[in-house]
Amino acid sequence: MDLNIILILCTCGIISNILSAILGIGGGVLLVPLLMTVFNNIPIQMVAATSLSIVIGSAIINLSYFIKKHITISYKNLAIWTIGMSIGVQTGFELSFILGENIIVIIFISTMFILALKTLYSCIKTKNNNTDITDIKDYDKLNYTGLIFCLIGGLVAGITGIGGGSIMAPLIGQLKNVKHQQIAVYTNYMMVLGGLSSMYGYLTKDIVNPFANTIQIGYINLNIIGIVILSSFLTSFISMKLIGLIKPKLCNILLFCVLAFIAIYTYMLKYA
Repeated sequence: MDLNIILILCTCGIISNILSAILGIGGGVLLVPLLMTVFNNIPIQMVAATSLSIVIGSAIINLSYFIKKHITISYKNLAIWTIGMSIGVQTGFELSFILGENIIVIIFISTMFILALKTLYSCIKTKNNNTDITDIKDYDKLNYTGLIFCLIGGLVAGITGIGGGSIMAPLIGQLKNVKHQQIAVYTNYMMVLGGLSSMYGYLTKDIVNPFANTIQIGYINLNIIGIVILSSFLTSFISMKLIGLIKPKLCNILLFCVLAFIAIYTYMLKYA
């Protein structure tokens, strides 16, 4: 692994940590197309496995800061949404070894486009909502629509390896009893809890052609994971300071731009 690749992975770790903290999306949206670009000869399942592992590591770093900030969430909803996401992720994980690479890439691109358009629509339709969480009486009310959202989001995340945050942030943001400040907290929790089952599956599966001159267990490459997570950790204090400085409407616009760009880039990479 040469110096240029290491610098690219470090940059990706920094950017993914900032996006995860501010917008609630995991680094998987960056890592999947990045790994496909830099390591174009590795199987798509290895891309998904490595991406998912990095997303879980970055989410754990973010959660340590969220806990210190005492952001109020509904743990009842978190529990049932995580169950839905875990079932979806595990199902998607198994499907990823059945579906062809082109189908997985098409699912990834389509998901990014749909979420980008949904985010843009929500941005246009709704006004900024700066209501304090403690003023919302039903924030702790069980929301079974969120369970369905997380089941679907987990399924796509398990197939593509994008971690779930990129899918779940726009979906969770549509729920009426979830405020903007809570989205990143919910999605980071679910990225950790929902992704662990798939991570175990990737670790225990044998890969035919492991990546040369690196430490690899199953489909998960520890060298790539270590570089990205370390750079993410070293810059996490900066990303946490940015939380709350960007208004919800601007966050939605940024989220739309990120998702649309990645969808277009991935399409150009594979089919142009």
